[in-house]
Formats: sequence, C-alpha cells, structure tokens
Amino acid sequence: MVNLGDLRNLGNLTEQEYRKEWTPMSGYKELRLDPRYTKPQPTDAAFLAGELKTDKPELADVRRHLDAKEEEQARNAFLKRFEDGSIRRYYYGVHDVPSLMETARNAYGDSADAKETIREADLIAAGSIPTLKGRLISFKNGEYRWNDWFYDSSQYQLQLVRFAYTKSLSRAYALTGDEKYAECFDRMMSHFIDDNPAPLGDAFRVQHNTWEPLSVGVRMFQLPEAFITFFASPSFRPETKMKLIKSFAEHARYVRKYHADHGNHACMQLRGLITIALLLPELKEAEEWLAYGLRELPAYIRQNVYPDGAQFEGSPNYHIVVMRDLYELVTLLRAVGMDEKEYTPVLERMYELLHHLMAPDISLPKFGDTGDSSESDLRDIMSLGAYLFERPDYKHAGKPSLPYSLLWRLGPGAIERYERIPSAPSERTAACFPVGGYLISRESWERDAMYLAMRAGIGIAGHAHSDALSVIVYTGGKELIADSGIGLFEWNKERKHIVSTRAHNTVVVDGQDQHVRSMHWSTPPSASCKIWDFRPSDRFDYQFASHFGYTRYEDPVIHSRKTLFIKNRCCVIVDLFEAKERHRYEQLFHLPRGEAIYVPEARQIRTNARDANVLIAYAETAQQPNDAPISPDLLADELGLTTGLLFEKGDYHRSPVATRTLVSAGRTELAAVILPYRGAEAPRIAVRRLPVMRNGCELAPHEATGLLIEGEGWRDAVCLYHDHIAVDAYLDHTGNPVEASLLPAPAGIDAFEFAGGTHTDDVIVKSYEHG
Repeated sequence: MVNLGDLRNLGNLTEQEYRKEWTPMSGYKELRLDPRYTKPQPTDAAFLAGELKTDKPELADVRRHLDAKEEEQARNAFLKRFEDGSIRRYYYGVHDVPSLMETARNAYGDSADAKETIREADLIAAGSIPTLKGRLISFKNGEYRWNDWFYDSSQYQLQLVRFAYTKSLSRAYALTGDEKYAECFDRMMSHFIDDNPAPLGDAFRVQHNTWEPLSVGVRMFQLPEAFITFFASPSFRPETKMKLIKSFAEHARYVRKYHADHGNHACMQLRGLITIALLLPELKEAEEWLAYGLRELPAYIRQNVYPDGAQFEGSPNYHIVVMRDLYELVTLLRAVGMDEKEYTPVLERMYELLHHLMAPDISLPKFGDTGDSSESDLRDIMSLGAYLFERPDYKHAGKPSLPYSLLWRLGPGAIERYERIPSAPSERTAACFPVGGYLISRESWERDAMYLAMRAGIGIAGHAHSDALSVIVYTGGKELIADSGIGLFEWNKERKHIVSTRAHNTVVVDGQDQHVRSMHWSTPPSASCKIWDFRPSDRFDYQFASHFGYTRYEDPVIHSRKTLFIKNRCCVIVDLFEAKERHRYEQLFHLPRGEAIYVPEARQIRTNARDANVLIAYAETAQQPNDAPISPDLLADELGLTTGLLFEKGDYHRSPVATRTLVSAGRTELAAVILPYRGAEAPRIAVRRLPVMRNGCELAPHEATGLLIEGEGWRDAVCLYHDHIAVDAYLDHTGNPVEASLLPAPAGIDAFEFAGGTHTDDVIVKSYEHG
C-alpha cells in the first residue's frame, strides 16, 4: 500500500493536495522522474568522497585526486582497484577473466550450451530480450521501455528489469570476444539507470514495479557477473561502470531498509545484499551490510526450509528459488575464503528432496506454483550438487561433464575434478518427506519409468495451492495425470481456478476448496495434512495420508487417500471420507491436452495419444453400510469427462478431466486404478471388487477395499484394510492437531479372509501371471 504520509512529506504537499494529484494508475512508471519521489545519482566526486572509505591507505590515490578536484582521475584510480586482484570480491576477479575466456573457448566452444548461449545473446544484442515462457520483448534502436506492460502479465516487465539474461551476454562474450555484447550491456545499463532513479522513500516498495524490493534484490546478484566479465572491455565505458557501482550502492541501501520479513523474498534480498557488500568492500556501509546479511539470513533459511529439506511454500519451483540462494551463496563464500558450513547441511537436504522429486523427464512436478522447467537448468543444478557433495547419484541426474554455467561459479580447475566423480543412479526409488509433504515412487531412474508423486503437506503463503492429496503420474517420459501448473500471477478467474482444489488431482467436497483463500498472496496456510504411512518395497510402494481442510464444515469431513504403486503395473487410488451426513464428492484426474475417451459400460476413461497414454478404471459403487442408511434418491454416482485448464508454455489450455461424482452419507470410499501404458493401443483391463470377510460377514469398503485387477497375462488381487488407524484422532476437541506423541498407536487387525487366504496385514497384493 502506498504510504501517503511519506509521499506527502517528500513533496511538501498537504494530504488533500496529494490525494487530488494521485490517481489509481499513478505508480513508479508515472512518477519515476518526479523529484518529489525519486532522486538522481550523485556525481562521481560526491559519491567517491561521501561513500568510500577514503581514509584507508589503499584508497590514498582516490583521496589525493579528490582533494585536487580531479574527478576523472579519482574515478579511474578507484576503478583500477577492480583489476589488480588484491581483493577477493566475487566468484572470480577481473584478472581471472582472460583464463576463463580461454577455457570457455577451448572446453565449451562447440557445446550445445555454448551455442544456445550465443543464440540468446545475439537476440539480446539485436534488441529482443527473452523473458518468461519463451516470449521475447523487442526494442528498436536501443529505445528500451523498462516500465511498460507486456503481453498479459506484469511478470514480463519484472523479468525484464531483473536482468537474469545479462549472463548470456557476458558468457557469449567469453566464447567469442565479440564486443557487440559488451556494447549492448553498456548501453542497456546506462539507459536503465538514467531512466529508473532510486525512490526517495518506500512509496513503491509493495507494487509490482522496477523498484519493488524483490526486483532490487535480484538485480544485486544478477548483474555482478556481467559487471566483472565486461570490466576490462573497451566497450564498457568508465562512466557506465561508475553508474552501475553507484546503482549497486543504492540497491543495497534500499534492500537493507526495506527487505521482506518472510518467505523466499527475504532470502533473495539478503543474498543480494551480501553479494554487493563483498563486491564493493570499499564502501563505508559495506561492512555493516555484510554483517547484517550474514547474521539475518540463517534465520530466514530456517523459516523457509523444513527439517526434511522441503521449502515451506508447497511449490517445487520455489524450493529451487531458495535452494539457488543457498548454492550460489555457498560457492560465493568459498570463492572469497569465508566459512559456508552453516548452509551446507540444509543445502544437501534440499538437494536430496529435489533429486527424488524430479520427474523422469527431468522436470519439476507442478505442485503449487510450479510451471514448465528447463531440463538443462535442472541438470546443471544437479551437477553442482554432485560437485559440492561428491554424490554419484546427483551426477547421474546431472550432466556427464561440468556444465558451462558452472565454469563461472567454480573456475577452470573444477572441470577435471568433476570428471573424477563417478556417475550412478541412486539405489532408492522411493522417498517420503513428511514435513514438507512429498511422497514419491518410481519404477527406476530410467526416463520412461512409471512415476507417482503425491502432495500431502501444508503450504505457506500465496504460492501454495489447494492441492492436498493431489497426485501426478508419469510413464514413457510423459505426464499422464497432470497438474494444472502455475498460471500467471494476475488475480483473475484463470488464476483463481489454477490455485483451487478443482484444478488438481484430488477430491472436491461439496464444491468448495480445501482451504479458504483470503487475498492472493496474503492468505492462510493450506489444509493441514498428516502422513500416516509410507512403505516402499521391491514389489510395491504404499502411501497413506489425510488432510483436514474440510473439517471446517458443520459436519466435518476428513479426506484420506491411499495409493498403491504396483511396479511395472499400475497405481491403485483409494479415497476415504469420514463424515456423518450427506456430502458430494468429486474425484478429479486431469489428463493431458488432446482426445480422451469415456467407455461407460467398462467404467473406464483413457487418453488417445500416439506415444504414451493412461487408462483409469473405476471400481463399481459399493453398497452403503447399514450404519449410514440413505434413500436411493439421495445417492448418485456419475462418471464422465469434464473440461479443465492446464497452463503450459505461457498459455492456458483446455484439457479433459476424468470426473467421478458421488453423493453419499456417512463413511465413504472411492476406488480407481490408474494404468499408464506406452503406445496408442489401449490394453485390456478389468477391475471388480472382491469380498473381504470376517467371521462370515463382508466388510464394507470403508472398512477394507478388496479389488481384482485383471490385465493381459496378469492379475492382481489387492486389499487395503482401513480401520486400524483412527484418522479423526489427529485433531483435538478444539480442532487443532495433537502432538505426535499423543496419537494413539494403530490398532491390531483381527484376522480376515481375502482372495483365498487369512490375513492380519493392512496391505495385501497377490500377483498372478498367466498365459
């Protein structure tokens, strides 16, 4: 919110005068050149005299020239310090750039990474800047419009002014020596700084604009690489270098005063502050900035990252955002000779989660605000993990040789060391992260392997979706049970759908979301979850979790989901509902874009693509138990295809959704079998219920689910027993979770009969092969 008092004082206006002048559209774009709200940079002489530690012996030449009123000589004396290599201020120094350029050309000149870097840099130099979703923002003749609205979201403008793409310019320069890249950077920085002066106060700190603290913090760690790489280029003018140095100081001062106090923003901003403090130790404030950043950042990391390594926003994408702050900081601290050990344990835990969470096609599962991801970028991240922790399994998920991007963090000597690290897949194919709420199973680490991930954790703040117990399934390197993705961040009907329960592969109860969202970003945590069991084995993996978002209803509803990942076969999904009264349950499975086919007589829905497909077979409706009688006219069980929304490659697309709607009273069970398969021809499969008996009486499905799944040449008899864990004991009489130590132990299971045998286990899988 705009602080009217701050703006009024700055402009010497009364509040009435200010309100008369202000319009809802007034913001940084409109007011950025108004001296009441922004300030021009100081002269070089004023900056050097006022902000440098000119009393230090090493800056005696600068002081001498300032005393003699020789501004240009003072500036040049200061800039010369960046070239002598006496201070370790970044991952590498200006004096290291020639050897880095030689290594870039000799070791990477013909690589795919190098060619892509040059291709992107050529676009930028020609005035076409890559931003989100592969879209370009084009400018003619260097006439940059830094504050315009582009396409359909403010996110494009923010990406434009965060300058991540300047790394392509400097890395292409290293590969080619072409001065056009340095000229482009010089022109871009000079124009940007002149056109976007720093605010006088905090008027623009919460808007989506060029000087919001997040974008300011990001620029502080994005721009130094190009600054150092181009420093000795004749095309990088001394006056532009000084503009950028003064801008770095303005950025650091702004973030120090206005950084966020929560979430991933605080981590990025403090990382930026530390980066600038190390880059410019000659500044009077740098020592305090560095001490403050190093003191405060660990607490924000602990706030963001759970003990199991998961970032707390319920989004793999923002897991990587915070993880990147850590691995960039760890490598930076190592490079400048500072201790990084406070951060390495949590970084390795974050790596472990990322490693298991990555889908077989080397992408991120789209839980929460997660969109399309770059396989090359993810492999680069895993390669760095292999280097930092000497992990063969991380290298297996990374690249065979040190990626080009890591040359700029680790130096030429890392190439040989990386080659010596062996590569081998992890022996673990299943993992559970109980605090963050991710459960993952896969057949193997091969690209075409079957993969299942379930989300069962609380998400904090606006990047979390109402996606408790949602699943994602892959086979053949393709997402077959798909998440709707990230969407754009405008708070419109599409975005509101994307974050809703209906946009995910879970169950909507009585038409409402699992948790009530208030504002877009300032919103309560998502539904409370509890993982009851995670049991991997050679033949199958078993997952069992509940969420309690619907306990807010007058008649509370607890939704539990059990998944059985039968390797080389299928996934069994059983949804259970604890309730007393009548409710409407909509079980949703979002399918990839394209044709989907509903076969009513078989109770099956399948996709119809050429490569990989999925078939969902639904168990027939079970008879309602005697202790929850309802009239036939109150019972409905409908199966069919509806239309959903997927966000892919920067756009919203309609897609089919397999939808089962059941209206039921009392405790309720829904069972489905997900059969992924390769190729276009659908396999023959039949699913029917098998009785589960005890003392001559058949157990109701909400007590035990018995299924016979018959495929071509195989059949599985599956039983999941339900009544031994009291999921309603998770909440106390006030509706809050009880301490784990107070939860009752699972009850013993009295013997029951299933598929020709007597059992006391809660998970039974009998597999039969036949001709």
